[in-house]
Amino acid sequence: MKHGTAVRGAVAVVAALALCGCGSSGGERAKDTGSGGKADAGPAAPPAEEIRAVKAPKRFSTDRTVVLPASAGAGNVAIAGVQHPLPIALHKGVAYIARPDGLEIASGYVPSDPVLITPRREPLARLDDLGPMVGGNTARKPLVTEHGGTTLVLSALVGRVPGSGTAKGHDALELMATDTAQGTKAWSVEIPLAEGHYSVREGQSEVVGRSGGTVVVMGHGQLFGVDLGSRRTVWSAPGDFQEGAVLAGGTVVGLRLDEDGTDRRVVGLDPATGRQRWSEPRLAAERLYAAGPKTVVASGYVTDDSDDGALLLDAASGDRVRQFPEDAATDGECAYDGVSTTVCTYFDQVSAYDAATGEPRWALPDEAGTRTAPEVTLVREGLVYGTTENGPVVVAAATGEDVETRPGIAPYVGDGYVGIALAEEDHAVTAYRTRD
Repeated sequence: MKHGTAVRGAVAVVAALALCGCGSSGGERAKDTGSGGKADAGPAAPPAEEIRAVKAPKRFSTDRTVVLPASAGAGNVAIAGVQHPLPIALHKGVAYIARPDGLEIASGYVPSDPVLITPRREPLARLDDLGPMVGGNTARKPLVTEHGGTTLVLSALVGRVPGSGTAKGHDALELMATDTAQGTKAWSVEIPLAEGHYSVREGQSEVVGRSGGTVVVMGHGQLFGVDLGSRRTVWSAPGDFQEGAVLAGGTVVGLRLDEDGTDRRVVGLDPATGRQRWSEPRLAAERLYAAGPKTVVASGYVTDDSDDGALLLDAASGDRVRQFPEDAATDGECAYDGVSTTVCTYFDQVSAYDAATGEPRWALPDEAGTRTAPEVTLVREGLVYGTTENGPVVVAAATGEDVETRPGIAPYVGDGYVGIALAEEDHAVTAYRTRD
């Protein structure tokens, strides 16, 4: 697939793609909008009653499905299922797929030709270079946000700036903003990357999040703040950050290598200036997750106990709220349900905690041995989606009780319009409409 900056072919308006009851049958080649050409008007949207969001959906239709482009699962899907988070953000049923060489847009509601947004520079890696290795995709999911009355999708990738004369070339992180109404690049910001940051995978990039008017981005383990109004880099944080970072409690919380490069410490930064607010010296951290709007979960080696463990930290101050017992929080992955609960999973265990205090709420399997733990795919809007030997299931995040035993699918991504899961027959990344 060629890349470039020119508009090639007519591009349907993405908002109309999400709503229309018509469209093409899809294609193998994505139309390239380059760096901001105008899109031709797309098909008219149907009456509003034909599509609407379902709050906290518990069921999905398996009758009308849309197979997303191969980029949706490249480097993340194996025979056993999704091994890493899919690099997909959804907005009104439209999938925005982060690639190491651009951003691909495809409707999850009706079949359509995908649109490819391309960077200014030659990307350091290409989707075609990933190969069959699971975990080889360096792209992280984009961020959907509003600014100046426009809904934007922010994505990041690493490109190569060529040298000239005696001047050496260098890598650069590009933050791209895509206009969701037009399906074109609205603007981009290029940030030079320093050499010598070898603690992360080459080409790794991420839009960490937004705080006020500042967007926090990461490339090659380096953290930056970009002002949305001026579109300028306003700060860069010293040190090497690994495993990305999160925004919680009005603070950027990340794992930074200590001076001797052996351990990772949890640190909190001011998102407006990048200045360090606090550091947690008692934990050699391995993993970090947002536990709630004001808390984070960090796990690793706790020096107080000389053992592995997990801590719930106040994101604004770094104060320790609670130390979790040795269960799913210590060795697994944790996610906030968007309401009041932190859900942690580890192999065949699922544990849930109060997001503010860390107090346990429930755990599966239960002590009586009558219920099994689901393999969790998504935690969202007070619900836990997953699968058991009985098929897909939806569980209440606050109580652990089953709320739907026939949801149709177990989505990995959802937005109230569609859920994204793997098709049973071929494991293709597929969009399914929500049902009441």
